[in-house]
Amino acid sequence: MVDILASDYNTLQSRAETLLASGLGTFGYGQTVQSSAVFQGNTILASHWDNLANDIKSIYIHQTGNTPAIRDVAPGDLIDDTSADPKINYANLLSNLESNKFDLAPTQSLITAIDTKTYSSSWSSLVSMTVTATFSTANEARFFFNSGGKIRLEGSRTGGSLVAQNDFWSSLLSSVAAQDFGADTNPNVNFYTLTNNFQTYYEEAASSPYASNRVLLEAKCDVANNATGTATEVELKLSYIDDYTDPGTPAPGDLVDGTIAIDVTEIKASGNLQPSGSFSITSPSFTVSNIGGT
Repeated sequence: MVDILASDYNTLQSRAETLLASGLGTFGYGQTVQSSAVFQGNTILASHWDNLANDIKSIYIHQTGNTPAIRDVAPGDLIDDTSADPKINYANLLSNLESNKFDLAPTQSLITAIDTKTYSSSWSSLVSMTVTATFSTANEARFFFNSGGKIRLEGSRTGGSLVAQNDFWSSLLSSVAAQDFGADTNPNVNFYTLTNNFQTYYEEAASSPYASNRVLLEAKCDVANNATGTATEVELKLSYIDDYTDPGTPAPGDLVDGTIAIDVTEIKASGNLQPSGSFSITSPSFTVSNIGGT
């Protein structure tokens, strides 16, 4: 048997609370915790371990959809200094959870269709649109993205003339598929790297001869530097850029026609906390512009 100091327990409890509750910066889901720190000199009860175990379970289930192999402590249990010891078992679990803090299990997520915009006019150089997500507070934005929340854009092109440009754009948009924006969807441009200037978080071009045609996704926020998560607004911009002109006389169809459709989807954390309660994240309000073309 080994002594478990209040400082040992409190270190574990603080790590769990930082992940699950308000946290700071890139840490914090904004949820209610069951555990609390104990005062130096007080006895650490089985109920303290139970509450801490429930908080760790809530985080683990949120990230993976599974229940962790965690040591349950009953009154009178002897605690030793092995890997099954809760001090070590809980610490190892928390290290893994901290490393994967932005993960969101599909079974713990809620997917909501926000809007679909269409554009049926012909165009030759550019179509674009913007999506603005506005949160009431910076913490609401942090909790949304920290808990694995994402904004998804997906486009397609159908119908129109039987010309090469149309075939190209249909093929390119099909290959691009859905693209998500979140806290870790791109290591270089994500929620925490945003500034108040647009940055590219996704770009895809086709092969020759259409290599100058591309899909471009950009993002910015309402603060100059969002490294600590102070933004309350995120704006995404989607552009389909057509810089290629089909040769031939007469021109075989440089205009792109048919219908462009762009779907906007929200993915956010849902599910249940342990031993009871619901994982609750506040959605932003969305403003989706019409698609414009030239």
